[in-house]
Formats: sequence, C-alpha cells, structure tokens
Amino acid sequence: MIRTDNFIMNSDEEEARYKFGFCKQCDFYECELVGEYAQFKENHVKEPNSEASRYSSIVVEAKVYSEEDIDVDSCEVIQASHVYVDENNETEVKLSEITPNSLSTTEASGLDLNLLSYDQEKSKNGCIMSHRNVYPVECGNKSVTDGIGDHYKIEIGHDFKIKTDTDDRWEPSQPVFISAQTGSGKNYFVENILMPYLDTLNYKNITKYKILILSNRLALKHQIEERIKENDDSDDADSWIYSFSDNTDVMTYQSLLEKIGYLKKTQKRKDSRYVFVICDEAHFFTSDAMFNPHTQKILETIVRLFKDAVRVYMSATPYECLEYIIKYEEKINSHYLLMAFYHFKRDYSYLDINTYSDIKELYKEIVKSVNKGEKWLIFIDDKEKCKSVKEKLEEYGEKIGCSMVVKNENSAIHKIYAVDADSKDDKAYRSIIRNENLGKNTYVLITTSVLDNGVNLKDIDNIVISDMSKVKCLQMIGRARTKKKSDERKTLYIKRFDENYVKRRLDGFYKQRKAYHRYELAFLGAEGLYIKNYDRYNFLSKYYEGAREDLENAKHWFGRSLERPDELYLNEIAQSLLDKLIPRYEFILDEMKEEGEAGNAVIANRERKYVAGHKYLGYQLSWFGRKYSPENDMHLVDKEKNHKEFMNFLQWYASNNIHIDKEKKDAFREEFTERCDMAYQREDPNLGRNYGLDKMNKLLTEHNIGYEVKSEIIEKSRIWRVVKKD
Repeated sequence: MIRTDNFIMNSDEEEARYKFGFCKQCDFYECELVGEYAQFKENHVKEPNSEASRYSSIVVEAKVYSEEDIDVDSCEVIQASHVYVDENNETEVKLSEITPNSLSTTEASGLDLNLLSYDQEKSKNGCIMSHRNVYPVECGNKSVTDGIGDHYKIEIGHDFKIKTDTDDRWEPSQPVFISAQTGSGKNYFVENILMPYLDTLNYKNITKYKILILSNRLALKHQIEERIKENDDSDDADSWIYSFSDNTDVMTYQSLLEKIGYLKKTQKRKDSRYVFVICDEAHFFTSDAMFNPHTQKILETIVRLFKDAVRVYMSATPYECLEYIIKYEEKINSHYLLMAFYHFKRDYSYLDINTYSDIKELYKEIVKSVNKGEKWLIFIDDKEKCKSVKEKLEEYGEKIGCSMVVKNENSAIHKIYAVDADSKDDKAYRSIIRNENLGKNTYVLITTSVLDNGVNLKDIDNIVISDMSKVKCLQMIGRARTKKKSDERKTLYIKRFDENYVKRRLDGFYKQRKAYHRYELAFLGAEGLYIKNYDRYNFLSKYYEGAREDLENAKHWFGRSLERPDELYLNEIAQSLLDKLIPRYEFILDEMKEEGEAGNAVIANRERKYVAGHKYLGYQLSWFGRKYSPENDMHLVDKEKNHKEFMNFLQWYASNNIHIDKEKKDAFREEFTERCDMAYQREDPNLGRNYGLDKMNKLLTEHNIGYEVKSEIIEKSRIWRVVKKD
C-alpha cells in the first residue's frame, strides 16, 4: 500500500507561509485551491457580525492599498480606516488598528471563517484533499509517469491474488486517484507504461490479466481506440466492449450496467480477470449526475465488481467527484484503506485570458483571426444556440467582406462546423476525433459539452467557454492541447454571467429538487396505502404521461434497472449535489443583486465602472491564477466605439427620414438590438429576442440618447421613423 507521513512537525517559519489555517501540514500547499480561497476572501471581506456591510480595501494615508501592498515587517501599528458600503450605497469610514500579526490572519480581514468559497458545504467540511481523507502524494511538476514511479508494479501471490500489506505498491483495498492537468501524461502512463508492464507480468506468471479502461464519452472512447490500435469504425454502439491486443479493453461508463453478468464471469477467472480498472475522466460521476440518473449506480457497481482489482481514478478536476468516490469506496469495500492520491501542480501560464459578456462581442475577433488562419474551439451548452451562432458568424463575415463559406462550382466549404450529441455518426466529426485536429478547411468548431471530456485537439489557437462550473470550464480548456516543451500560447475567452442566467439555473435546480421530493413522497413515504398509492399515481401521471418537458426530464432524473424495470430510482449523487448547488447559486444571485444595487460597483480601479457578476468573474479568473484586467474585457474595450456606431446608426435613419415599413421592421429591430447590446448591457433575459417598439424607446430614454422611434400612419400604412428629440 501507499503510505505518507501524517505527523509533520513544521517550524515557525514553515507555519508562517500558510495563508489559511486549514492548509497547515498539507503536502500540496500551495495548490490551485489556495488562489480561489484568497480571491473569495478578497471579494467577500465584511465587517464582523454584519451581513449587510462589506468593504473591499484598506485605506492608509488617503491611498488605496490591498493587503498584499502593505509591508507588514516594516511597521508595528498602522492607523487605518476601513471603508464600508452599506445596503443603501452610503459610505461610512471607521478607524481601526492593524498589527503585522493581525494582517496575516483571516480574522483581521473581517472574513467569516465559515466562508471559504462559494461551496459552503466545502467550507464547513474542510479540504477534500487533506490527510484525513487521502494519503497525499505530492508530485509537483513531474510527469504522471515520474510521479507514480514504481508504485503500479503490483505483486501477485501463488493464489493468483494481488498481494496486500506491501510497501509502496498499489493494492485492491486502496483505490488510487491521479489528479493531473490535461496534457500531463495520464493516458501516456496507461498506454505506454502500464500496458507493457502487464504484458511482462503475464509472461512471467503465465497469466492473461487485463486492463479495463472506462470512459464517459463516445468521442473519448474512439480516440482511445485510435491511439491503441487501428480500429474498424463500422460499429460504434455504446454497449460494446472493445478489445485491443491481449490485455486491454475499452468501454463507456454508460454500457457498464448492461454488462454486469459478463463482467462478473470475467472476474471469477483468477488468471485472466481485470487487475487494473482505469476510470478515465472520473469527474463523470458528478459532472453527468444532474442529467444521468445512473452515475451513482455505475460508481457503486465499479467498486463492487472490481474489488479484487486496482481501481485507478483519473481526472484533471477532482474537486467535486473525490468526495463521492471516497464515500462509496468506504461504503462497499470492507477492507478500505485511505486512497492513494497523486496530485500534480497545475500550470495555466500558457493562456492569455480575455473576458466577455455576450458571444456577439467576439464575432469581429473570430472572423478577423480566422482570416489570419487561426482556429477556434467554442463551447455553448445549447445545440440550438450552437447553430444560431454559426449562422450569425457566417452572416457577420459576409457583411464585412470576410466570407466564412468558400463556394466552389458544385459545393461549398464551411469554415465553421457546429456539433452536438447527435453528430456522433457524422463523418466530419469522426474525422476530427480520429485525427485530433479540425482539419484543413475547418477553422471554427462550435460544440456542446459532448466534447468537453478527455478528447484531444492539437491545432486550436483560441478557446471560448461559457459555463459557471469550474469542472466543466477546466475540462473545456483541456480539449485544446499544447505541444510538449514548447512556448505555444493560446487565448482563452471566459464569460461573465448575470442575474438572469443564474435565475434560470436556479429555476432548473428547484424544478429538479421538487421532482425528487415528489418521488420520495410517492415511493418512500410513510405507510398509509391510500395516500401513498394516490401520490404514486400522480407522480407517474405527471412524469410519464404528462407534458413533453416532464417526460424529457424524467429520462434524466429517474432510472430503471434491468433486473426490475417496473421500479424507479433516483441518483443520490445528484440529490446531494442539489443540496450544495442551490445555496451556492442563491448566494451568487444575492451577490449579483448587491452589485447591481450598488450601481456600477467600483472594484480595484476607481476610474472604471463594472457590471453585476464581476465578483464571480474574478473568482473564475482565480482558477488560472489571474486577476481581472479592464484592458482584457471585451465587454468594455470596444464600448466607446460601439456606442459611436450605435449613434451613427440612429443618426442615419433620422437624417435620411427612412420610413421603416412592415417589410423592413424585422431587419431594423434585429440591427437595433445587436448594436444596442454591443453599446450597453443586454436588457432582455431572452437572449434570442429582438427588442420591440416600446422596449427600444425605453432603452433610448434610460441611456439618455436623444432619439426615439415613432410609430406613424402614412398613406394608410403604419410605419416607424427614427427622429431626433428636441
């Protein structure tokens, strides 16, 4: 088994380096989570015992400093004032003394010690990567192969079982987790170290042991197949197990439950069973839980079926899934030993990061860079929006004379390709997956999360992500691989979210939680046959005979087992995640409302004004060790120019006295909406809707623009005219 020293004695000097008390004695310090905690602390410092009042900086001698700017070693006591902004947006200045010692503590900043991140559950329970949860193996910047060393070289006894109580060797009772950034060699280790080692082990012991690789997307499975050997593409069914050479099989997590009987028989064969089970992209158990009712059952099945094998979980994003993997390993494995957790340092220094608020803000940049030969990977978690963005980009390219469609005599080559879950059989998509690049003629790939796990693309220059989830964002970035040992740079565009987006997410969470509650009333309620049967009848009527939306939701929220198809079950992992996600998003929504009520909150630069969602955007940037920069904000950088273009647009219509008749109204509304949104913050929660007459005039008034759109009847026809106000 793998053991580490849990009784580290730090000197006073070593203790002083920790920013947070809960990090003390951690082998991984300073890890990527520390930056997040620090950013959250900076964003949410507040007066002790006050929920309403908050302050963002320390003022010394009438100048603004952050805590990092103060040289605590050169001063004994600083007379300082804390600036608070109350809920009425009124400022109040209070004096306090700050000592060097107090500045180094969380209490000095007014931070509630229970608030360490947006995940309040994590704040209460402490870090999942701590000594009490795992045996930590700190691997620094090594490759995965170097970090693991010889630990994978299992010892086989005369009874064909893997030996236990070994020194520095993997064992079935001790699960393994490899936590490493995408591109750091997880797959290389499996394919070039572990597989050849098993060949040698089989030769030595006259056995036929095998490795099983589980993946969570068909696209990823196909790339694994291609890397290991040339494979026939004629059959891509989810339910098949693909065999390669003599010692490795690949299958999807989704097909596991259909193969339980076969896998049970396989594990009974002492000399030819699976001795290594690789759970690739193991965040699947949580990232897919909200729409896949089986992830908990799949995890439990893996632990139960392969308790005599070494179970290796791999992911670049262990922060959410690790808790649940440990929970079910402990629950099922009676001889459970603390997990061996290999953690490798993250490095996102190769990214140049820009921020944006709406994908429209990037159209010009995308079209311009495509004409330079650069390639883009754009993630949008809505297949209809993927198609819409493709069409809008092509329209924009035509408008400015940079066509995104190359027309030949008999065909047209599209530089932009949009994919979703229905594209798995498309030849162009399979070619991208197989060759690990966009190919010669494709410059922009717009995709849903069908591509966000494990798949490699080697020719991407720019990545656009649009999700609030840290796990999903980091996985999306990982799809664009960098060349090893190169100074290659990529540009990341990360989205700022607003209240409307968070409200929509919360509405979805509330709806799912209510469905789970109804399920529990119907199937797990107290005895009382009449009421119980009545609830069950109503539950089944609603979710299996009712509205189309309820039917679709039921497929994602409730599962049926093959053994008992008449019984339903829910995903306990999803239910647990909801208990965390709902308060998290409620907290974020309140924060955004507070930012909005403060009226263009001033953060870091008193010359600039910012929009709601700025604090969470700063938190997102901390995932990559970055700070917000107005110069890199696509929402702000072209505002002056966009405002001028919007004014020119209105002036042209007014000065030329253009009559906007019925046939021209749709085009006018669309252009007005696009230009107004580029010049100002989007006002309508429905992102795909163009503004109507009343909304256009309301916006023109609110932004103090000296124009209005009048509705008049001329020659018995109702027309619109843009007129300049007196």
